[in-house]
Amino acid sequence: MGRSGVTPLRMVLLGDGAWAALTLERLLAGSHEVLAVILRTQPSNSTLADTARRFGIPTRQPARINSADATTALAGLSPDLLVSIAYDQILRAPTRSVARLGAINFHAGKLPYYRGRNVINWAIINGETEIGLTAHFMDDGIDTGDILLQRTLPINWTDTYGDVLARVTAAMPDLVTATLDGLAAGTLVPRSQRELPGTYCGGRGPGDEWLDWSDSSASLHNKVRAIARPGPGALTSLNGHRVIIWQAYFDPAWPRYIATPGQVVGRTANGAMVKTGDSTLLVQRVELDEGPIVVPQWTIGTRLDVNQLSTVVERLSRYDDAAYPGALP
Repeated sequence: MGRSGVTPLRMVLLGDGAWAALTLERLLAGSHEVLAVILRTQPSNSTLADTARRFGIPTRQPARINSADATTALAGLSPDLLVSIAYDQILRAPTRSVARLGAINFHAGKLPYYRGRNVINWAIINGETEIGLTAHFMDDGIDTGDILLQRTLPINWTDTYGDVLARVTAAMPDLVTATLDGLAAGTLVPRSQRELPGTYCGGRGPGDEWLDWSDSSASLHNKVRAIARPGPGALTSLNGHRVIIWQAYFDPAWPRYIATPGQVVGRTANGAMVKTGDSTLLVQRVELDEGPIVVPQWTIGTRLDVNQLSTVVERLSRYDDAAYPGALP
């Protein structure tokens, strides 16, 4: 029996990244037992593997988690539960059934909304003022299983991807331990989301980083901060040169008017004011052709490219999923 009188759960942790590693540390300091750690075939970094090694937890890295060999190996551990935190393979029913209680996924989205991938980025792009953290049973769908526990965290107007990712990463161990303790104690009541009108987000891919200056200032403000570090950065181009915009700002009180999108219409000590589809955007930090990050010194009248066809080839080859760490909570 655990310290609270509740029988501890025996689990296998499947995951990736800092949030899985921090959760593993928290679990090992508590009463529940981690039997093994399953790593992605291509981890985003070595954080989880290093943590498991440091505590003497065996790791496995099956190419196909639903293969007969992988399922048999999991069944041999006799787990009560499979716990997924940023693992990138769907667990099919035969795999989930090796655990007495099935499988739980911990997702950085307020289900039933923001099912799918890259949901932190999408939430910021959509101008959300909070992000959800959801513990849910896994079923045959994608993030559609019964909800066990939810919490929310704030997203402020100037928060970047890195800010929100850090907030979610820090909060994940608390959500996991609260869920497991509640599950072991029998105090959590699963809530079905199958019939709820949720939303699904696909993975972000090559070319999604490019800005369209005819878009609204609020949308551009959100997109720049949504893919700032540790993301790939928002892209535009100037006279054939690729420009990464790392920081920009829009005040909703600024005037709205029609002029040429992508044209510099003002300068301040903090950057260049660029015309958008409805107002302006203060571009504050840029990187030109992989040079240093600087405050742009563009002269008034300078035109950034709005939809430059010559950049298409580069768009299709520049980035991959590794540009969005923590994309699969």
